[in-house]
Amino acid sequence: MVMNKYIISYTAGYIDGDGCFCMGQYISTKGIISWDISIQVCSVKVESLTFFKKHFGGSIRSKPKRPYHKQIFAWKIRGIASYKLSIEMQKFLTDKRLQCLQYIEMRERIVPNNFKKVHEVEQDIRNRIMEELKEDKHVNYLVTKEIIERIKDIDTIAPIKEDWAYLAGLIDAEGCFRIKKWKPVNKPNYVYAICLEIGNTRYPMFEFLMERFGGNICYVPPKKIKRASAIWSISSFALSQIITNILPYIIIKKAAAEKIIEFYNTTLSNGGDRHSQEFKESYARKLIEREKIVDEIHNLNLKGLKV
Repeated sequence: MVMNKYIISYTAGYIDGDGCFCMGQYISTKGIISWDISIQVCSVKVESLTFFKKHFGGSIRSKPKRPYHKQIFAWKIRGIASYKLSIEMQKFLTDKRLQCLQYIEMRERIVPNNFKKVHEVEQDIRNRIMEELKEDKHVNYLVTKEIIERIKDIDTIAPIKEDWAYLAGLIDAEGCFRIKKWKPVNKPNYVYAICLEIGNTRYPMFEFLMERFGGNICYVPPKKIKRASAIWSISSFALSQIITNILPYIIIKKAAAEKIIEFYNTTLSNGGDRHSQEFKESYARKLIEREKIVDEIHNLNLKGLKV
């Protein structure tokens, strides 16, 4: 079966942001060492998980609910379906490509053997793959200040449609649309700016984002038990162009993206007499409209606590 490449690239973006290639070892009821491997995504937004189940199969279950938090759901896919997905998806992944390749290697080694004990040599190979996956998750590709400074100087290239679909998936998983508001010193009016931010503790996705879409990136030093991280952002006109291209693919944060465009379209054109009564009345109406959209974006961004 040939999978839709835009659906695959969207899924790759989502999994790079908030998915997991899982490998576990357990003792079966027959006392034999067995391996359980799967691709998983957890989210409070069941719409995204339903999307994955519709296109790739697998199952969705609810996880134990924590007090004062929204219900979390988990999508899991294993077996041949997960193998086919990983084969198609690996070329689109940026952050978890190596993990995907390790998953493919493990999946190819697990074949039906009538529940016979796996040879010790084969056990060692599988354990090695599991350790490599664990190392990639927790040790490799971590953000440092030097790496982020290097990424700032990456040359840009024009994105293709698959890149827009990937970005839509990444935004649905890890992105946040904001409207920034501040009052400049000695100025009578507030200044507004639309913004998209994506943060992570690993750097491969930032190389991709800066290369395909430009924008800005800043280093966030480690704090207490938190690792060093980075935040990629893009704003104003550049963001308005990005949203136009991702709207056909974005799912979870489509409403927020549309509100950002709606806000951007309230921008008053330059020129004219800005001291006239007509301008003041028009500006007042725009302020009311803008503040309404700011509140709507804020409500769309609320997460974690039960509302």
